Amino acid sequence: MISKKIVAASILAAMGTSAHAIGFKAGEWEMDISGSVNAYYNSTSCDNIGAGAAAGSLSPASGALSVCGTATNTGQDRTTIQNGLLPGFIVFSASTRQEGYDLKAVISIDPGTTNTGAGAFSGGVGQTVGDQRRVYLQFGNAEMGTIKAGRDIGLFGQNAILNDMSLLAVGGGSGYNGVLNTTLGSIGAGYIYTEFQPQITYTTPAIGNLSLSAGVFQPKNLGGAANTVENSSPGFQGLATYSLGNTGKLWASFINQSQKSATAASDRKLNGYEAGGSLNFGDLNLTGNYFGGSGVGTTLIGFGGYDANGGKRDSQGYFTQATYKITPKTKIGVNYGSSSLDATGADTAANTLMLDETNQYVLGLYHNLTPSLTIGAEYINIEQKYQGGTLAQRSQKGEASTFAVGAIIFF
Repeated sequence: MISKKIVAASILAAMGTSAHAIGFKAGEWEMDISGSVNAYYNSTSCDNIGAGAAAGSLSPASGALSVCGTATNTGQDRTTIQNGLLPGFIVFSASTRQEGYDLKAVISIDPGTTNTGAGAFSGGVGQTVGDQRRVYLQFGNAEMGTIKAGRDIGLFGQNAILNDMSLLAVGGGSGYNGVLNTTLGSIGAGYIYTEFQPQITYTTPAIGNLSLSAGVFQPKNLGGAANTVENSSPGFQGLATYSLGNTGKLWASFINQSQKSATAASDRKLNGYEAGGSLNFGDLNLTGNYFGGSGVGTTLIGFGGYDANGGKRDSQGYFTQATYKITPKTKIGVNYGSSSLDATGADTAANTLMLDETNQYVLGLYHNLTPSLTIGAEYINIEQKYQGGTLAQRSQKGEASTFAVGAIIFF
């Protein structure tokens, strides 16, 4: 049977494809099993690790993830065979209608192919890493809307990643083999990762072409020692999506969170917003997204969003993309993304070496060999600039390029 599937459904809808699922009836319940597996050969050339690695590039302090995937070496070329931006996943769902309510329960298992080895960057021969991204219940109807409770994809940043052409391939981050379950696409170079988060979210009934969702989310630790912060208030996120039918869609979202701590000076607040759209002109698709905020950081929610004194840093970024179907089964695409982080007065006074901006472009070719199997090839180039520190440090840009080729299958 053909079905729309949880996050996979959003992924495939965003990419303009469909997928099969294994479905069967169990009493009054419709049961579905669906999934995906992918693997890519990645060859990454580290042209310059950059000064950001010496500034603690894997900590929130600098806001910089090393473009070469290591914070301890002078930069290494790297060959990996690993997942792309999507992990492997298998999704189990059960749905029914009882007493006028549509009910659904979803559980996913999301393994990776990455070797963990003995150390974070060893790329050794250990067991694969993985996670469980989705486990939630959902109920509602056309009159009341829908309530979702559990862990699922976030609202802020959701449309950016679901419309990234590298979702079915690699994008940036292949050098992190052994650290992450997936690559990064344009995360940190154009948009912030939406993350899969514990939440209780309400989606209103359809208002014409407009869909509105809002929810309370388990708060993130926004820095500081875990025993000095108090997460007494949830995080809040909201998303508005306006469908243009076959022409595309527009969206806007926000995120907000406050966090108390033992001292007033360490209290932290996070505010972020984004707006974007995806438009179709025949075989041409154009996508754009912009985000901004205070304390929201880059790459991950809150990452690099605060200085050493707990002061909020402003950040912003944009992502642009064009894809074109040269045949019904073959698509080419190019995207460019840029994320930047502003220094605070305390950063300037301390001459803190930190991220200035990350820029990345991707050239991609994607071919549907069958309705379920896509072959992809990408060239990715990323550049990272820094601010603060010495002139010599600031002049050391991080630069890396990757060639990736592989396949993804849905069932």
